[in-house]
Amino acid sequence: MTSEDVVPDQVRDIFVAALTPVTTHIADLPDPLPLGVSIGLDAPNGSPRERIAVRAGRDEDGYLLDYHKKGNNGETSSHCRIRADGTITRLENLIMVHQHFDDPEQAREERERRAAHNKRVIEILKAKDLYV
Repeated sequence: MTSEDVVPDQVRDIFVAALTPVTTHIADLPDPLPLGVSIGLDAPNGSPRERIAVRAGRDEDGYLLDYHKKGNNGETSSHCRIRADGTITRLENLIMVHQHFDDPEQAREERERRAAHNKRVIEILKAKDLYV
């Protein structure tokens, strides 16, 4: 890999610092960190608590790291972007928990709304090869 194909070391260090509080999988982040490649990170000691995929890239604002983390409990999901300055932006995310309504019509509408939203977000995640 050439230096144009990887995230600079100092930027990778910023990504590591930003990811450390949100996942136990950080030790599996490659060094050097390639650009444009989706990477599934393994949990230490095979812990099954969550799955996470990352993809480093670069746009007009500089280096970025998109990640999607999904808890194996089926109730949590995070889709975020880390910038080279360490800022984290929440991106469109899956709606994992559903609301319960006594009114069957309202319950149906909510299921349909959630399904349409999640379908769109899954397409976004798949396009980035981050769907876990």
